[in-house]
Amino acid sequence: MKRLLLFLGLIAVGGALRSQSATVCAFTPEPVVVDGLLNESVWQRSPSLGYKIDERGRFVWQRDGSIDWFTQQYPYDTSRSETQTRFAMAFDEKYLYAVFICENRHPEKPYVIQSLKRDFSVTNTDAVVLTLSPFNDGQNGFSFGVTPFNSQREGSVENGGGFGVTTAWDQVWYSATQRMGDYWVAEVAIPFNSLRFNPMQKLWRFNVARFDFKNNEVSSFARVPRNFNISSLVFCDSMFFSNPAVQGDVSALAAVKKNKNLVLIPYVSGIGQQGQSGRRTNLTDPVTAAPKLGFDAKVALSRSLNLDVTVNPDFAQVDVDVQQVNLTRYSLFFPERRQFFIENSDLFASFGFRQIRPFFSRRIGLGSQGLVPIVGGVRMSGKIGSNVRLGLMNITTQSQDLMSSGGVIPATNYSVFALQRKVFTASNVAVIAVHDQRLNTLVNYVDRQGRVAQSGDYNSVLGTEFNLLTKSNLWAGKGFVQKSLYPGLRSGAGYAHATWLRYRSLNWTAMWNHEYVSKQFVARTGFVPRTDNYDPVSGKVIKYDYWRLEPMLTYSIYPKRNKHINHYGLVLSNSSYYDSSFHGTESESELGLDLNFQNSSLFHVSVDHSYYDLFLPFDPLDEGKLFFGKYQWTGVHTEFTTNNRKPLSGYLEASYGGYFMGRKAEFGGNLSYRVKGVGKQKLPLLLFAANFNHINVLMGDSFTSAINLIGFKTEYSINTNTYFTGFVQYNTQSEKMNVNLRFQWRYRPMSDFFLVYSQNYDQFQSVLPNRSSYFGPSFRSLAVKWVYWFN
Repeated sequence: MKRLLLFLGLIAVGGALRSQSATVCAFTPEPVVVDGLLNESVWQRSPSLGYKIDERGRFVWQRDGSIDWFTQQYPYDTSRSETQTRFAMAFDEKYLYAVFICENRHPEKPYVIQSLKRDFSVTNTDAVVLTLSPFNDGQNGFSFGVTPFNSQREGSVENGGGFGVTTAWDQVWYSATQRMGDYWVAEVAIPFNSLRFNPMQKLWRFNVARFDFKNNEVSSFARVPRNFNISSLVFCDSMFFSNPAVQGDVSALAAVKKNKNLVLIPYVSGIGQQGQSGRRTNLTDPVTAAPKLGFDAKVALSRSLNLDVTVNPDFAQVDVDVQQVNLTRYSLFFPERRQFFIENSDLFASFGFRQIRPFFSRRIGLGSQGLVPIVGGVRMSGKIGSNVRLGLMNITTQSQDLMSSGGVIPATNYSVFALQRKVFTASNVAVIAVHDQRLNTLVNYVDRQGRVAQSGDYNSVLGTEFNLLTKSNLWAGKGFVQKSLYPGLRSGAGYAHATWLRYRSLNWTAMWNHEYVSKQFVARTGFVPRTDNYDPVSGKVIKYDYWRLEPMLTYSIYPKRNKHINHYGLVLSNSSYYDSSFHGTESESELGLDLNFQNSSLFHVSVDHSYYDLFLPFDPLDEGKLFFGKYQWTGVHTEFTTNNRKPLSGYLEASYGGYFMGRKAEFGGNLSYRVKGVGKQKLPLLLFAANFNHINVLMGDSFTSAINLIGFKTEYSINTNTYFTGFVQYNTQSEKMNVNLRFQWRYRPMSDFFLVYSQNYDQFQSVLPNRSSYFGPSFRSLAVKWVYWFN
């Protein structure tokens, strides 16, 4: 019976063979061993792989023009790819399998690989990537990538994939590669339990992308125009699952076994700490030790709906934030790095705009003075059917005493509800409700009758929005309205709304954006920095309404077969802020030129104009120099990105021009150097990187101020599962330096051992007469964490 099923499966195409309307993924009854050797008959008989077998039963590579399916996406998007890539796909009751045969043109050249670390960047790494869109919604999907050295990269595709892939999403899957001289093979097995899909759906959408940077080519199975991200889901092709044992109008995936999909992820950690931030630490100071136990759990409520539970979570292994220089009046944005908040994070975090977010997960468990312990939390997220996404989250933090100020951070409960409904081809309508309640805490407020009343301390935000994405990807947009609720808010107040619309063709990009935020709009669990304005004279934060208008127009020219320039274009943009009476308070305008070279390097130059009408005193340099009133100036800004395929690559930027009553010169960028592969296999093991930013401000004869931000990073890959990272940052603006050393060993899929050492340095005033200040240690910690994934 198995032989009959196998024969029928091979007749149905054996793997992935393009039919008139869809690629077929056939059922295989035989077990598949993921080793990259392709010994299974489902691969050996697959017409799509185009392989020949010699007299000893070994595969022999042979170029075949009849199997030339891939289309270039870079440097051009109208030609067949010069580097051949072949693939086949199959499935059984537990796994989705894929095989990729990747031609290695010019084998004498080394592969472009930065390191062996997982979650590599596809902008500078040779790899093959499979994109899956199980729900055909044009909005959400999954991405799995492999390099010739078997470094893995998995991620979630969010918001249509127009802005790339979020690699912070982690799941269990398996891969193996073999390098054979003039080609390399990648074999992949993805458990269906690691995917979210509707088992009744017969068709998925998918694409295969090949990144062959050593030959300066990017190609894909389903054509993606070069002015769009190659992960864009609206360009994916159709994939049909075929199983001869499943008859009638039933999806072949209905036969996939639904295992008891319960994952337990316990952890044990211990952290030793010495000192306190802002105070000098000596080696004789007492060391506090804090052992910790906790666990996460993942429960599959259905094939497309997941429940996550976390109890006493620990985030000691999370990468440190990259420091930034802030010369604005408002808080800076830092991305979320904690695993519990990342899966399906777009369902919660994509609401609003970057500076009008009703929900920002870093508000939970991360206070202004350090970590706030999380007691536990639950999150349910996923799909109901093929068109509705649902998200529910509830998290509680415990109270914490503030040693520096003597205050208390009250225990807080956070709740979030989000719902999306697909409309049209790839658009959706959505609603969100965010609520935080400070437990056992009362606040006084003035009610509508002018009387003082008491209430529980809460804050809520309700919002609805429409996200537009057309089938051709030419039009994209968003429109939303949000309303906050809290004690003492008067009726009809506390609104924020905004719209964004973009048209993008090969040559033209036109964008429009408007924002409005009321000073009564408060999102304590969100990120809305521009309503809070600090007055350095009174020492108070004063809230103001604001409007923002942001038009942009670009025109790009793609010359035909130019040896040096891929495309170039002009950029005209403006970003202006206004107060409640629509009086201009801030404006930034740019007229720029972009050059994109065939070797992947980029050059940008622009003339910029700035206008400020400061309604509160502003001290950008923290030098006691306050600015107030109207200022405007012009400047020149330039950027250059080198050929990122080279061992030494980087990004440099410089600007010079006015700055309030003086002049400002700025120079910065980042550089990376990957040490050439060592040993017989030429493995890329070592990567050095540096980032820097120097700002020099001259205010006539009154004073000169300089700010420096420097960072050095080293990554050493022992193998594809074991890494060491060292990171040093020095910031003269915050007068801090940080050293972070991190060792990670992934000893089995999704199971890790971490060892993390962190040392902070602060600037202290010296008691010596010949020395005004010095850097000294203020806080150090050593954390050990062991995580095991039970599945």
